[in-house]
Amino acid sequence: MKYSQFNAVIPYDEKFALYNSYNQKVIFIEEGLKDILNAAIFEGIDNLQEIHPTFYAYLIAEKYVIEEDIREVELVKEITKQVDENHTDFFLTINPSMNCNFKCWYCYETHVKKSKLDEPMIQKINTFIDTTIAKPEIRAFSLSFFGGEPLLYFKKDVTPIIKAYADACKTKGITPSIGFTTNGYLINDEFINFFKDNDLTCSLQITLDGYKEEHDLVRFVNANKGSYEQIMKNIRLLINNKFYVRLRINYTDKNLHDSYKIADDLADITQELKDNYLLIDYHRVWQNDKVDNLKVVLDRNANIMRDQGLEVLTNFSPNNVLSSCYADKRNSAVINYNGDLFKCTARDFTNVKRAGYLSEEGELIWENDYLNKRMNAKFKNKPCLTCKIMPICNGGCSQHAMEHLEGDDYCVYHGDENEKDKVIATKVEELMNAAVAV
Repeated sequence: MKYSQFNAVIPYDEKFALYNSYNQKVIFIEEGLKDILNAAIFEGIDNLQEIHPTFYAYLIAEKYVIEEDIREVELVKEITKQVDENHTDFFLTINPSMNCNFKCWYCYETHVKKSKLDEPMIQKINTFIDTTIAKPEIRAFSLSFFGGEPLLYFKKDVTPIIKAYADACKTKGITPSIGFTTNGYLINDEFINFFKDNDLTCSLQITLDGYKEEHDLVRFVNANKGSYEQIMKNIRLLINNKFYVRLRINYTDKNLHDSYKIADDLADITQELKDNYLLIDYHRVWQNDKVDNLKVVLDRNANIMRDQGLEVLTNFSPNNVLSSCYADKRNSAVINYNGDLFKCTARDFTNVKRAGYLSEEGELIWENDYLNKRMNAKFKNKPCLTCKIMPICNGGCSQHAMEHLEGDDYCVYHGDENEKDKVIATKVEELMNAAVAV
């Protein structure tokens, strides 16, 4: 037998949590038992059978200790293939424009003034949607809008695509799934009424840069007018009309500390609507990413918000294998306003970085075997192959893997075991909360 590579032991509430990232299980042990376990790991896990046969049998039953010939990394590879090579779902993202009404300091995109979809491109996109949804194997098709700011030309350029998409879904008998990633400033009654009048719904990811003062320093209309108040007004409008909102808080070490106050501006929303139509999702701005103790502040803010009846996620809770990024999946594409193809929305959309193009016939043309290269990019990073949190992290995503294909080792947690333990602590907390809820 052998001790699972995916086990980890961390201090937890005056005991120790033994957590397995593959099986998503945790048990709590006293310090003496932890010391016995560590000695057995060092000397050979089978020695535990003589020292503590009951504990040894339990570890085997719960798969913390497994057969020697089990190749754990191969098991993760199999799951990844099943998830990422699924041919029944398709994920399409469209950038209607690369222009934006704000200029956030951390934005990685090149804003292109006057960029927008033209009528021929809209028709090509609609042709692609029609032919893809009509394929016999397709059982679900998600349509998302990104940018730039996707609501700049909503009525003229976006609504024709949504209507054609909804018709194709109706013909196939599948449920439409529509989403927007937006700064939320341009949401209005016209937007809401379009979906109501067409008997459709959509979800939105709306971003904030901390609480009002910090947010308005980053995202402002002019020198005398910020955007926080209008965005929060629009968020309340959406939720009260039963539009699902993922409120993404882009945080740094400068704007995190009083971000819990955002909850006060959501206090007039009923608990039922909060439960069904709102999620707070903290993400650290990648240019500010570093090893520090900011997680303490993050947890404090998240817990204050949870005490006010909000569901809150933090980016210390990855699930990159079972719930991999849309860009990791073979059946996904990002179509830029000019027909250029990409896989990931978290990178710049310049023409030189495109992965292909949308043909005149409405077909996805991936250049230089890009799609296959991307699908085979994972599991080439040596640190990942021996990591204890590989089944939940897996080196981030295929975008990270593509950017390190030349063989340079990397770790999305900077190779810091303490940072990985923060992830494990978050997972343990989630398991405990789920057990209490049951």
